[in-house]
Amino acid sequence: MRLFNYDGGVMRSISKFTDCITLSLLFLVSCLPVFTIGTAMTAMYHTANKVLRHDRGYVFRDYIESFRENFKQTTPVWLIALALGILLGADGAIISFYARKGRMPAELGIVFLVGMAVWFVWISYLFPYMARFENTRKRSMKNAILFATVHFPMTVLLLALAAGTGFLMYIFPFLVIMLPAIYSWVQSFVLEWIFRKYMTEEERRLEDEKNRKAFDD
Repeated sequence: MRLFNYDGGVMRSISKFTDCITLSLLFLVSCLPVFTIGTAMTAMYHTANKVLRHDRGYVFRDYIESFRENFKQTTPVWLIALALGILLGADGAIISFYARKGRMPAELGIVFLVGMAVWFVWISYLFPYMARFENTRKRSMKNAILFATVHFPMTVLLLALAAGTGFLMYIFPFLVIMLPAIYSWVQSFVLEWIFRKYMTEEERRLEDEKNRKAFDD
């Protein structure tokens, strides 16, 4: 029956399911040294967009290649982002400590949450951007902020997507073995819609040809 052929619905679903698990596990293992998290995010987005979404290539091979190629470029950027995140976290801990003692307005907690949301949104654009475009580190960091600001409705959507994914993993921890890849896969639909606006006509044409060829094969 065609249903159970490699290109059939059941087999394709099983293949996507195993690809999501493989990609998520690769991502989680790559994050263990901490300083590699930015590179892992870059490689996961590249692989999710190319393999999961457009059926081009193979999860393990493309992830490893992307990780290796982007390591030097993304690691310093992640260390900057990590330092900012730690600083925000420390501020949040101080605010929480003094707010409980009544020595600081509880409203400052809202300021902290907004700061963390801005930080998260920034890296949500930053590393996918670095996966898709060649640019200087400084320009990449700047463009990520600009994208998040100019495309604010999409930014809110990304925050909602991240919050939903985080909530599911909190309720069902075992989903951590597949949700990171699914999040990146769904994220690619939002970000690629934005990124295409900044690609040249030739770049869009070449991208469409690659995707069309993969679909035909």
